Amino acid sequence: MLDKYFLNNISRLFNEKNYNEVILKIEQNIKINDRPPDLTNLCAVSRLLKANRSKDDVISALNDFEVYYQKSYKNFQKIEAVSNFIVTCITNVQEFKEIIPYFKKAQKLYEDCEEKIGYDKKLYSHGADLYKYTLNHYKNRKILNELINNKTDNKNVACTYGYMSNYTYDWGIKEYFDYSKKFEHYFPKHNVKNINEINYKENKKIRIGFVSKDFIANHSVTWLIKNTLLYFDKNKFETYGVSLTNDSFLKGSSLELKDNFDKWFDLSKLKNQEIVTKLQEERIDILIDLMGLFHSDRIEIFNSRVSPIQISWVGYPNTVGFPTIDYLISDKNLIKKSEEKFYVEKIIKIPNIFNCHSGFHFERNYFDAPVNKNKYITFGSFNNFLKISDEVIEVWSSILKKINNSKLILKSSINVSNESILEKFKDYGVHNSIKFVGKQDIEEHLKSYKEIDIALDTFPYNGVVTTFEALWSGVPVIVMKGFNMMSRCGESILKNAKLEKLIATNKDDYIKLAVNYANNLDNLIDLRLKIYNEILKTPLFDSKQFSKDFQNTLLNIHEESFNELNQK
Repeated sequence: MLDKYFLNNISRLFNEKNYNEVILKIEQNIKINDRPPDLTNLCAVSRLLKANRSKDDVISALNDFEVYYQKSYKNFQKIEAVSNFIVTCITNVQEFKEIIPYFKKAQKLYEDCEEKIGYDKKLYSHGADLYKYTLNHYKNRKILNELINNKTDNKNVACTYGYMSNYTYDWGIKEYFDYSKKFEHYFPKHNVKNINEINYKENKKIRIGFVSKDFIANHSVTWLIKNTLLYFDKNKFETYGVSLTNDSFLKGSSLELKDNFDKWFDLSKLKNQEIVTKLQEERIDILIDLMGLFHSDRIEIFNSRVSPIQISWVGYPNTVGFPTIDYLISDKNLIKKSEEKFYVEKIIKIPNIFNCHSGFHFERNYFDAPVNKNKYITFGSFNNFLKISDEVIEVWSSILKKINNSKLILKSSINVSNESILEKFKDYGVHNSIKFVGKQDIEEHLKSYKEIDIALDTFPYNGVVTTFEALWSGVPVIVMKGFNMMSRCGESILKNAKLEKLIATNKDDYIKLAVNYANNLDNLIDLRLKIYNEILKTPLFDSKQFSKDFQNTLLNIHEESFNELNQK
């Protein structure tokens, strides 16, 4: 039996955050096989919390959690062990490659624990994260749905379940619309003034507020709006950047973005109620959401009537579901007229394309197709790994099998295990054709396109900025027609680039297109040269024209809204 003084001393050291001493005392005095479950867990947690922890500390902690699970005799201990194991895997997979094999262990522990213990909110929540980061989206959504059905009144769960549906085929537009109408239930409405009593038309200029948690360097939102702001008519508009990320994270393209706003507010340290109050004080006429359900902690701002006109644009590829968001900006390719009834917001279709890339400062140089040097075809996709669905892997594997010695380069900034993807490709026997590229700065990232002959888009969740990047570099992108706004982004981009011949109608067509271009190098090289020479002349990179169209759209919305208000 352990000495009471020893246990009290360990507890004191832990509470004092003296984690190194906790580990030392436990290891010196008790062999691992003799340690009670609680001390095994305490040792593992201390390894993770200690200053200057190493990858060896993380690995040791994972092994300790596994022992903790095996020795536990109480249900809550088993839940704690598995939850800590899963969280440790997910939060460290990018930092330490050695974590990757532990994902399999985490899945087994979760399934064993789930079977033995039954339903537990904390365990299920971490299990959902596990399947998300191992790219089993259908299982992820099944668990999230169980959480919701078990009355888990949690806005994060509700949002995650909603936005993860964009990565699968099990919901159509109607199903998503039906679910989205429930979103409002999870979010508080903050006490605000009666906005209809405020005549914002007294403003000499129309004040446009852009709200985002993603105003960071090289984020998609940054690239898609930076130069649009540059061409705003200063006589008609005053633009407000409302950043919910601390300014200390700003660098490169995000600093340029900040400079393009007339006014900038870092509201990252404020609570949502305080943000609502602040924005009302600024008397903003039109407030634009660039986040959607991706940021469940902040989207509730728009569940209150902060501004007379509230719009969803760019940041989220679907209806948000709040009746307080009045409009959603789209284009003619993304949402059909017959589908508009399945959006809570009124659909506004901007001319040509729904957004425009700001372009890059780096010098463009045409480069030969890598196949000329390599003597084999290299496909590539730099979409985040969450978009690589089971359907995508099936199609890409089929392409690799049909083209001898072909390779596929993958790269993602999202915290997902490479092993998770390789396991899926192993099922098709093409895993040796897969090459992973790690994180790069933006200039090196763009240079990576020099290694790709043909880019492959993901589905049903299309790439946007990655497709712009590939085309900017002169690399053709094969996309597939979709069934909703999110899955038609690739189609809209290619139609505006006059590259309709790269749009597949179904899986078989997608495979056929990729194979045909891979087998006909003359056509491929001609296409690459055409894209390189002509792409900057298209609406994709014409920021000046897009900004003009966007401003006219806002002017029309503003006029329509206030005419309606005056008629009431």
